[in-house]
Amino acid sequence: MVIISWLVFVSPKPAAASQGDTLIVTAVPIGSVLVVGAASYLLYKQRFSQPADAKGRMGYKGPGEFFVGGFFGGSFVPGQDWTYRIGGQNVTTQNMAIDPGVTGGIKLGYFLDSCPYFGVEAEGSIGSQSQPSQTVSLNPPLAGGTATGRVSGQSLLVWTMAFHFVGRYGFLPDQEVPFGRLQPYVGIGPGLVVLYAEADSAKNFGLELEAGLRYMFTKHLGGFVEYKFSKQWGVELESQQLVSLPAVTTEFDFARHQVVAGLSYHF
Repeated sequence: MVIISWLVFVSPKPAAASQGDTLIVTAVPIGSVLVVGAASYLLYKQRFSQPADAKGRMGYKGPGEFFVGGFFGGSFVPGQDWTYRIGGQNVTTQNMAIDPGVTGGIKLGYFLDSCPYFGVEAEGSIGSQSQPSQTVSLNPPLAGGTATGRVSGQSLLVWTMAFHFVGRYGFLPDQEVPFGRLQPYVGIGPGLVVLYAEADSAKNFGLELEAGLRYMFTKHLGGFVEYKFSKQWGVELESQQLVSLPAVTTEFDFARHQVVAGLSYHF
């Protein structure tokens, strides 16, 4: 909760966002924390309210488990081409640069009792990026032969809700953690990403990938490092400034890399 709250209040907010957008940026992360916390508590109570098995283990359901976790790290956006609609002409700015940023989030998941190698998880995160003011190449050149243009800088806020199908494997099993303390894993699934710029926001579905390594310090507490990749196609933002032209609409694909570390509680 500390991670999400910190990102909500220190991340740059879209300067021209509507009151509704500002409410979403502020309320959704906090609401997600409360919902995940409540769901985790109910699942925990349900698990240990089950009858004991033949060995006297209360609520024992096999090697699967629920887990809840939080993470924090850095995010990186490679240079990409943005296409601006200027009158009846499409002009592409090549290799648009976006500075590295920070990201943080929470996740809730479950590994199957019958097959602990597979599971599912839901994840929510918020990240901030900065698009610096920069000179870019224009293709084709604007009227008059202008082959370069100046793009105004702006702050970007990226809110992601993702669902992953997860596969894992266990190494270093022992009596406390029979599945294995060292657990590499991968995940793939759909995501809903809202990209807030300073004058507009874009809401798109995309592809979410992850690969990580978790180490279980105890049977319940684990630490993990994780790489994430997110890809959206055909993202569209209005009211974008190029050179001294009136604000126009731009379209681009948005790819994002994240490297995070976090803690998870398993039950």
